[in-house]
Amino acid sequence: MSAPVIRRSPVLRGEVLANAALTARMRRVTVHSQTFADLQLRPAQDLELHLTEPGGRRVKRRYTIRHHRPAAAEVDLDVLLHGDSPGSTWGATAKAGDTVDFQGPRGKLELRPAPWHLLCGDESALPAIAAISEALAEPTIALVEVHGADDELEVAAEVTHWVHRGGTPPGTPELLTAALAEVPLPPGDGHAYLMGETRTMVALRAQLEDRGIAHDDIFVKGYWNIGRPDRIAGRRP
Repeated sequence: MSAPVIRRSPVLRGEVLANAALTARMRRVTVHSQTFADLQLRPAQDLELHLTEPGGRRVKRRYTIRHHRPAAAEVDLDVLLHGDSPGSTWGATAKAGDTVDFQGPRGKLELRPAPWHLLCGDESALPAIAAISEALAEPTIALVEVHGADDELEVAAEVTHWVHRGGTPPGTPELLTAALAEVPLPPGDGHAYLMGETRTMVALRAQLEDRGIAHDDIFVKGYWNIGRPDRIAGRRP
């Protein structure tokens, strides 16, 4: 019996058009590829970029498509700068004329109608939270943990709660779980989207289930794992 065929998306090439600072730690990199002219995108889908470490090893990092302009065949990728890592280096140094290889877009998130929605995560998920909030028609609450006020970006939610981490290490659940406990949830069967450090998001899911949100109405996406900050992505930061 023959082995099953594993189909992988093709590796494509794009050209960097611009790199702009949104905050001290978030860059918006605009990439052009004719492929983008033909895409039908869902909110918070991402591209998987093929990058190179200083030693020459090839690595992959995934970044949320923040904006898509099909007429211009362009996308914006919001890239979180988070230390000495391939993704941060690319986000900080990419310039007009550079090329970048990528696969995608990818992402299985599907937005479903609900009386209300809750978006929750850390700054690694801020591009996705912003994109999703713009796509939802129903009332939306956002709860976002960032280092400080300088990391805040516009989110199109009816209510946005910011949690400033300050000197607390990133990736621990205490601040978000405490903040979530104070957020009043509207009546009805709402949907929640939890995106950020994996174990923290799992803890938030359990907390929301205890507050009556059904398991199947909670979308969880781990963008990174504590102890492996090099794997933070821009969307997925």
